Amino acid sequence: MGFESFHADLLPRHATLGEADAAVRRLPGAWPDADALATRGSTYYTVEDGSHVFEIEVTREPVRVSCRFTLCHPPTVDAAFLDLLRDLTRRLGGAEITGEGLTAEVESPEFAAALSARVAERRAEWDKMFGSARAAATTAEAFERYILPKCVPVAGPALTALTAAPPAPTTPAPSS
Repeated sequence: MGFESFHADLLPRHATLGEADAAVRRLPGAWPDADALATRGSTYYTVEDGSHVFEIEVTREPVRVSCRFTLCHPPTVDAAFLDLLRDLTRRLGGAEITGEGLTAEVESPEFAAALSARVAERRAEWDKMFGSARAAATTAEAFERYILPKCVPVAGPALTALTAAPPAPTTPAPSS
């Protein structure tokens, strides 16, 4: 989870790995993410609500539910993400939330304000690097659509210039 996404980790207070996994599977619009780069001991899900796409990883040691969305999403994702975190916290029977400097209880007004402010900061960074076009996209889609086009090509004129033989040294003309 890098510069292209915003994330929060939920550390369940009492839920087991099986309970955490079941809580995510029961979310409306959730399905296993077959395209995720699998890490041993983790399961991956995509959750869509029709306007937003969230990616969720459930890990076993410690049991953790990591939620993220890409910063190219429209600003409506802020409230949807807050709702997702609150829903999952209830389904897990309570959870501590970490990541992105968030520390307050998920149900508190302070948490909603801190989340909104931090997402705005991160979105401004994204916009500065990749522009303000908005789309509900997974991290792979954001990479393809916004990040990759900004990268310097590895082949072509730039590579040719780097690998070309240096010019032959010139010798000064004899003076008379």
